[in-house]
Amino acid sequence: MRRFSVLFPFLAATVLLLLFSCRGRSGEERGEGPVVIALNFPSYDAARAVMGEHGSLRMLLPAGADSHGYEPDPEDMIALLDADLFIYGGGESDEWVSKVLSSLGGDIGTFVLMEHVPVLLEEETGGILEHEEGHEHEDGHGHASYDEHVWTSLENEIAIVRALGERLSSIDPGYADSYRSNADAYVQRIEEVKSEFEELFSFLDDPFMLVADRFPIVYFVNEFGIDYISAFPGCAENTEPSMKTVKMLIDIVRDEGLEYIFHMENTNEMLSDVICEDTGCKAVEFNSIHNISRRQFEEGLDYVDFMNMNLGVMKEVFSE
Repeated sequence: MRRFSVLFPFLAATVLLLLFSCRGRSGEERGEGPVVIALNFPSYDAARAVMGEHGSLRMLLPAGADSHGYEPDPEDMIALLDADLFIYGGGESDEWVSKVLSSLGGDIGTFVLMEHVPVLLEEETGGILEHEEGHEHEDGHGHASYDEHVWTSLENEIAIVRALGERLSSIDPGYADSYRSNADAYVQRIEEVKSEFEELFSFLDDPFMLVADRFPIVYFVNEFGIDYISAFPGCAENTEPSMKTVKMLIDIVRDEGLEYIFHMENTNEMLSDVICEDTGCKAVEFNSIHNISRRQFEEGLDYVDFMNMNLGVMKEVFSE
């Protein structure tokens, strides 16, 4: 994970404040409604659904970019100064946010996804082969970190959308009925696909996934009672498996007679390719909706669209 130097936020803030003095925070310049900045796609998508056509919404992280290597540029920081609300996940990969907000004066309103749902320690996720090989997963300060991919649980996403609807209503009370109505409509769509997942897994005894990749979907598997094994914990920076791990994964595929294994979106598929070549199984993609491609963004795909894609994959894997 890339981190800011101690000096950079303060130097950047000085430059930005000089620039900002020429801009002001005029409601006339920004148009009607609140100015909302979302860090990445999960934050952006929830805000887009709740806001509708009202207000101004921008996503900082470019579609298709690596979310774990992101650092804001001066233009991004100027945008934050003009925002009524900044939405972000709140996990370890967002540690830079508090430094930036502090350097910008600390009076920017925030909505943190992880503060509105139950969170899991990555050490509690279980089933990680790298853990079984004796690797501890801790952050740089010597304590276990929380898994930040809370939106992969549909129940969590429902809670996030509802809470965001209330937050925007408090910021812009004249438009509160619309925010709540939009939130209700999106929640209904999420509940519909959630019901389909529940129906699929209600007929299965001990469903199991082998993920030959990072594992950012612990909230999803917990929600539907899916057992799993993965090559790496969470969004681990290390994605070079040991030979022991590769052999263990291949042995599990053979021993369990697995016809399918999983990989995540926008990742190196070399490991899954090796396993498939050796065992004859098929690799399928599960989309954790952490970041999406530029094409998908331009097509206007949303959280429910991606979860419906995941539902189709799960039906292919578990309906046979």
